[in-house]
Amino acid sequence: MEKRQEGISFVLIEMDTPGITVQPIITLAGDHEVNQVFFDDVRVPQSNRLGDENDGWTVAKYLLEFERGGSAYAATVASSLSKLRDIAGAEEQSGQHLMDDPAFALKIAAAEIKQQAAEFTEHRTIAEITQQGRPGPASSIMKVLGSEANQQMTELMVEAVHYYGAPYQPEARVPGNNTEPVGPNHAVPVVPKFLNFRASTIYGGSNEIQRNIVAKQVLGL
Repeated sequence: MEKRQEGISFVLIEMDTPGITVQPIITLAGDHEVNQVFFDDVRVPQSNRLGDENDGWTVAKYLLEFERGGSAYAATVASSLSKLRDIAGAEEQSGQHLMDDPAFALKIAAAEIKQQAAEFTEHRTIAEITQQGRPGPASSIMKVLGSEANQQMTELMVEAVHYYGAPYQPEARVPGNNTEPVGPNHAVPVVPKFLNFRASTIYGGSNEIQRNIVAKQVLGL
């Protein structure tokens, strides 16, 4: 019985090819990072095919392994954790610094544990690339850990800045601007970053799909 993925071929297309139209998608965070692309009678030479005919899914899976396991998730999470500590040390709620609040400090400790787990997993993935030349299916573990850790970190940042996260002030996020922000400077990018990372558990293959891959190809279930 043929697999549904058979019959797919992978081709590379120059973006200035006639018939391609690119329209921007403005994200919920107010940023332009992604686009929608339309193909109208686009013709691509067969020489642009990558890999064998009908073997496109194999090529795509290989690339996705590097996208999921080759991203610097741990470094991103560590950077966010450092910023979170700075924000919690500067913000005051109910007359005390957030870092002195045992309940919030416990949340930061839990986030740090997840960050360390992501870092150790990333080291294992790098070792696998060194030995095998590719991350392998275990890269899906990195995708789940890293994306969920980033989401957790941005959620805590929103909690830390409290109502200062509410003002919509995209002009204050433009490098070199002279706009006086509403509230402290560290609060300006917090909510946009939070909104941006809502997609992290979807792009590159949703985390539900990643868990299925881990169950089947890593754990052999």
